[in-house]
Amino acid sequence: MLKQQAKHVYAFSLLSLCISQTVMALEPGAAPQAPAGNTMGIPLSVSLPAGLYYTSSTKHLNGQLKDDNGDNMGLKLNAPASTSIFIYTPGFQVLGGDYRAWLAIPFIMAEEEISNPMLGDVGTHSNNNIANIDVHFADISWTLSPGQFVSAGLGAITTTGSWNLGGTNTSGEYWSLNPRVGYSLMNQNWNISLESHYFYNFENDETKYDSGDEFFFDATVLKKVDFIYPGLQVGPIGYVREQVTSDENNGTAYYGTTNGKARQMGLGVQVLKDFGRGLFVGLSWSKDLETQNAVSNDGRFALNISVPVFMKNKPKPANLPAKF
Repeated sequence: MLKQQAKHVYAFSLLSLCISQTVMALEPGAAPQAPAGNTMGIPLSVSLPAGLYYTSSTKHLNGQLKDDNGDNMGLKLNAPASTSIFIYTPGFQVLGGDYRAWLAIPFIMAEEEISNPMLGDVGTHSNNNIANIDVHFADISWTLSPGQFVSAGLGAITTTGSWNLGGTNTSGEYWSLNPRVGYSLMNQNWNISLESHYFYNFENDETKYDSGDEFFFDATVLKKVDFIYPGLQVGPIGYVREQVTSDENNGTAYYGTTNGKARQMGLGVQVLKDFGRGLFVGLSWSKDLETQNAVSNDGRFALNISVPVFMKNKPKPANLPAKF
């Protein structure tokens, strides 16, 4: 295993879609294309009126690099990050559902403290830069019944982030395809969203290292508590990150060795105020319950703000929830 030789790595985290965190698995010095729990608290499957929407997702992560057994390896991470997400719904249908697309641009301020010389230069290092941009070019939302939606789509993760072999990075130097499937329930005082993402990772052309594919699952279960404050929603959130295929090293970098598979599971709580018609503010806190070959989430705060930039002038569809 490359655990005793690998450099630190940084990851990107999406929508609600894309904010970073450091990890151990995948190519050394690279990163998965989204952090665990990236879409928690964001009802991605809901069909919105035609228009342009802006979502700001800001997160603050503190964690430590873990090995196969979940033990600390001598690297601490402090990483505030913010992602700007632009969602466009043109107002036409494809395959019987509402078509939309989005662009997610993450920016990371990563600071690491290394105490184990096997992981790099001992001391504090930082890198403030963008991570890999997510271009989600095709997504469709189907309305099953009033307030109940399913959706599916496909996107591509670019190599726009800061990456140098053996350096402090904000991304990986590899492209990915990102198919997703989701479900959202937005009626009967409930806000429930289930999101699954698969990242098919391509080889790094420079090092010939092929990072394994990863599966992410995020869950949000919120309930209206109007007796506390009108429109307020509260409930649990959770996530699973599982690397499903092994890394392959087709070159001579990193002495020809590969990293182990990453795994993360965590829970948290979310508070959300829904103002209706695509405008909401959500604040959440989450923490890892299990971490292997990754930088742990030792307590992450996240603030999501969604604002409609413009909506086309037409009556609200009858199947759209009154408070979204």
